[in-house]
Amino acid sequence: MQGGRELTQKDGFIWVSIAVMYIVVFLPFFFSSIRIGNFSEKIPSLAMVWLGGFLYIPASIIVIVLLVKVSIPINTAIIIQAVLVFFFAIDIYLGYFANFHTVSVAREESSMMRHLTKIKSKALSLSLAAGELSPKYEDTRKILKQALDDIKYITPVQNDAGTDLETRIISALDSISDSCAFMMEGVFTSTFEDDVNELQALVKERKLLRN
Repeated sequence: MQGGRELTQKDGFIWVSIAVMYIVVFLPFFFSSIRIGNFSEKIPSLAMVWLGGFLYIPASIIVIVLLVKVSIPINTAIIIQAVLVFFFAIDIYLGYFANFHTVSVAREESSMMRHLTKIKSKALSLSLAAGELSPKYEDTRKILKQALDDIKYITPVQNDAGTDLETRIISALDSISDSCAFMMEGVFTSTFEDDVNELQALVKERKLLRN
């Protein structure tokens, strides 16, 4: 009962529509407070969600007005409202879940590139250092140069084998860099040639990996 009369289908429809409008208004606030995993950034821009809400609410009010003032059939009003909710749900998906996926993909790509970026940076530094070595190391230096050149053509992969090889390549680069530093001071290191050969093998194996 409401004011001495029973609730009609129109009354029920109006109150449900108002409740849905309140939900639509507060949804963007709810989504904007959600964080992605352990990342500090909030969900990307929710402009689409806000725009969808601003379009949905006036459209829903128009349906209510048509129902009350023009007396369109209640079934027609329900169908129109259902279509509006459907389109707003699509807007939510595009504005939130699609952006969520985009951020996740970007994070995965960034994770894949983390080791490669370090490897290529170390390879560049080592290339400069190797150029200062004595000519008596020329044969080993040629092997090293080829391995460092091959590093340029390594492509990102997302698997444990790739991560393991990249970690071992970084270790080999560090060891060779240390050896170069000692040899430029006239101190020979017995592991230099072995480290260079190991680096060459690791780089060749890593180049073969693809997603």
